Amino acid sequence: MADLHWLNATRVRVYPKIFLSLYAIIGLGALWYWTHQPAFSGFIVSDLAVFWIAAHFSLSGHAVDAYLPEQLHQALSQIAPDIRGAYGWFYPPTFYLLITPLGLLPYWGAYAAFMGVSLAGYVSVFRRILPAKEAMWCLAAFPGLWINFLTGQNGMLTAALAGAGLLALRKQPTLAGVLMGLLALKPHLALLFPVALVAIGAWRTLVVAAVTALVFMGAGMIFLGTPTLDAWAQSLGLARTIMEAGKTAPMMPTIFAMMRLLGAPLPLAYAMQVLMAATATAVVWKVWRSGIPDELKGAALMTATLLVSPYLMEYDLAWLGFPIAWVVQTGLQSGWMRAEREVLLAAWLLPLFTVVLAWLLRIQMGPWVIAALLWVVMRLVLATRTGGGLSHEA
Repeated sequence: MADLHWLNATRVRVYPKIFLSLYAIIGLGALWYWTHQPAFSGFIVSDLAVFWIAAHFSLSGHAVDAYLPEQLHQALSQIAPDIRGAYGWFYPPTFYLLITPLGLLPYWGAYAAFMGVSLAGYVSVFRRILPAKEAMWCLAAFPGLWINFLTGQNGMLTAALAGAGLLALRKQPTLAGVLMGLLALKPHLALLFPVALVAIGAWRTLVVAAVTALVFMGAGMIFLGTPTLDAWAQSLGLARTIMEAGKTAPMMPTIFAMMRLLGAPLPLAYAMQVLMAATATAVVWKVWRSGIPDELKGAALMTATLLVSPYLMEYDLAWLGFPIAWVVQTGLQSGWMRAEREVLLAAWLLPLFTVVLAWLLRIQMGPWVIAALLWVVMRLVLATRTGGGLSHEA
C-alpha cells in the first residue's frame, strides 16, 4: 500500500539534503564574516574553548581557578581579545578529569578530538538503533548535532553514554552500569536512570553505576585537588542565580524557563517544573514496570530525562535523536499512529528553532515538543500492552 502521508519516504530522502545545503551556505557565510573582522585572532570562542582553558588550569596545578569567573574570563581574553559575553565553568570533578587531556593539544586539535570522539560514539549508538541509509541522512542533518558542533558542547557525548548504556542493559548489565555511572559528569541528566533500574530490579547495574560515579568523582578530586569539590558546589549557586534571573531562558528548553519568559514569579516557575518532573518520573516508572519492548523503554527514559531538571541547554537536545530513532523503528515495523510523524518532525527540528523562537517571540516551545514526544511514546506503550495494534495512517 502506497504511503499517502505528506512525510513519506521520498521526502525523507530529500529534506535532509536540503538542510545540509543550507548549513553549508550559512557556515561559509559565517566563516567569511569572522575572518574579515579587524579584531579576528583566528580563535573562535565556544564552550569548547572554556573546556580547553579549564584543562590548562588543571595541568598547571590551578584547577580551582576555572570555577572563578574573573580568572576564566581573563584567560579567555588573552587568546581572544574581542571576546563578548560571560562564560562559566559549572562541571563536577568527574567531567573536569575527563577533559584535562585536552590541554595537551592546540585548541583546534582539542576541538577535533573532543567533538570527533563524541560524534563517533553518537553515530555508533544510532546505527545500532536504526542503520538504514535514509536514517543516516536524517542524522547527518539533525540540528541537535550541528548545535553541538557550533557550541563545542557535550550533548552528543552524554547522549551516547545514555544510549549505549540502555542498549547494553539486557545482555551486558555491568557495562551498562559503567556507562550510566559516567553520566555523573552531568548529574542532572542521570536523575531518572535509578528510577528505571529500580523499576525492573536491575540491581547489579544500579550498584555498578553508583560505584562508577563515586570512583570517577574520587579520581577527579585526587587528581585535581579536593578544593575542586567545594569550588564546584559554589559554582552551582552562580549557575542557579543566572538561571533564576532568566538570562539563559531562551537557550533552556524547560518549563521553568518557559514560565520565566512569560514573567512568572520564581515560586510558580519552580512549582511547574516540579509538576513536570513528577509526571515524567511517574511515566518512566510505569513504562519500565510494564512488559513492553526495550526500544520504547529507552525512548521513554531519554525523553523524560529532558523534562526533569530546570537546567537544560539547547545542546542537550541531541538526546532526542535516539528516542526519535526508536519511535521510527516502531513505526516502520508496526505502522504509524495519527500525528506521530508530525511530532517526530517537530522534535527533530526543536534544537534549531527553540532558541530562535524564544529570542524573537519570547515563547519557549521546548517543554511542549518534548512532552508531545513522550506522549507519542506513551501511546505506543498503551497500544503494545493492550495488544490492539497500531492504527495505520495514510
